[in-house]
Amino acid sequence: MNDAGKSRLIVGAEVLSVAFHPIFMPLYGLLIIYSSPTLLSFIPVGLKRMIFILAVTNNVMLPLALAAVLWTRGAITTFNARDRNERVLLLTFALLMYTLSAGLLLRMQVPLLFRAYFISLAVVTLITLIITSFYMISLHAAGIGGLIALIVFMILLYDIRTVWQLVTVTMVGGAVMSSRLYLNGHTPTEVWTGLFTGAATMALSLLFLLK
Repeated sequence: MNDAGKSRLIVGAEVLSVAFHPIFMPLYGLLIIYSSPTLLSFIPVGLKRMIFILAVTNNVMLPLALAAVLWTRGAITTFNARDRNERVLLLTFALLMYTLSAGLLLRMQVPLLFRAYFISLAVVTLITLIITSFYMISLHAAGIGGLIALIVFMILLYDIRTVWQLVTVTMVGGAVMSSRLYLNGHTPTEVWTGLFTGAATMALSLLFLLK
């Protein structure tokens, strides 16, 4: 492959890594819930908007703001947080914000699945935080695994036929994980460990909360 082709592949891999960064996974999960053919898709638009704004504020904007502050102060070298200590720091803050979001939803009149989903996100973050303290798993893959588990759980729980969602997320997930490998962000073992960790933790957490 010539240099131009390699450059395009690198750019494509970087775009995928940014577009499906772990910080955006909660939003994609909400969109999956909103678009699924269940009664949850018929909840008031205002309630959907409120939950989405809550997720954007607590779980995207505030973590990004913290990362920007840490970067300007030299506490982290990149927004990808390649260093283990940097990841532990950012995951700890993410865990606090997921816990806050879950606590707020517990006080609100929202369907149980939304509460269970955000509690499960906090649990997934906790488990990945613990693992990251001694092993660098792929957070991108963990997020993809969580989304796959969410879709499978909804198919089983609501007896719906949303194969297109499962196929789409699986294909996109494969591309994202391949991009992490192509950019040398992780080894194959780290990617697969992240995928199975995210999927198993999300599935077990939802099963416990919604049984």
